[in-house]
Amino acid sequence: MATAPDYYIVTLETEERPYPWRWELRRHSRPMGVRVTEGGYQSQTAAEYAGRQALAKFLEALAREERR
Repeated sequence: MATAPDYYIVTLETEERPYPWRWELRRHSRPMGVRVTEGGYQSQTAAEYAGRQALAKFLEALAREERR
């Protein structure tokens, strides 16, 4: 079963300007097998906020899938 602490968001600065920040969803226990990421944010704060929202939606969908 998925646990929230196993998944986390990192923010990364890229070379792409004028919006260099992106977030990426990762898992502590083992690699996810797919890359979940989104970029084009003007600040690290904006990328982190969007990443946290995406993580919450991901965990909600994962929990629904595991209940099936």
